[in-house]
Amino acid sequence: MVMGDEALEESLNAPIGAISAPEVPEGPTSESLELMESIIQRLQPSDRHDIRDMISYRAQVSGGMIAMTLVFWWITIDKGAESLGDSEIPLSAFGGFTFREISMIVPALSLLATLVMSIGRETGNAILNNIGGGLIVLVVFYISEPFGSTILGSGIDAQSAAFASGRLVAMALMIGLATKFFWDAILLQWVRSTMMNMGVDLFPSEEQEEFVSHADEAPPLG
Repeated sequence: MVMGDEALEESLNAPIGAISAPEVPEGPTSESLELMESIIQRLQPSDRHDIRDMISYRAQVSGGMIAMTLVFWWITIDKGAESLGDSEIPLSAFGGFTFREISMIVPALSLLATLVMSIGRETGNAILNNIGGGLIVLVVFYISEPFGSTILGSGIDAQSAAFASGRLVAMALMIGLATKFFWDAILLQWVRSTMMNMGVDLFPSEEQEEFVSHADEAPPLG
């Protein structure tokens, strides 16, 4: 009977010992915390609820600017190429592209340059910032090329060349800003989800703010 009791106790204790402890989610790494603090310091959200509003606002602005760029390209380049004299603009010296092709290359390069430099800034990567700077130079070259062709006496009048460069500037700026706003929205969304999933709060509580304010108001000793 003693041996039977011992076997019964072992069988009862076996499942209990086999139950694994609930997994506790690991906290963010020091690099993630540093990156989140850098994002919050740069974008200045007031609290976690403000982050949600900033995500919505930046995503809406980004989508609106992309739509504006597409409409602008359709009206001023796709439909208005003949009336604006785009056919008179000479081929690009770097790549032999037509102005219509340049009007699509410049926004794409602006998007890529803004994205690369934004990632390089957040991660502190000098190589990415170097690449982004080179892309910006290429964008500036394509934008100024129509007006530069006029100076070199290519046959296109100055007004058409200036308007061609102006359209490229407008599209490059709109796409660059749209990319920046969208990237900031993605970063804020990552910060918000990380704080919610990892149980991290990078904003001071009301008690901490009151303590700091009382400490500032305390009279000097002596």
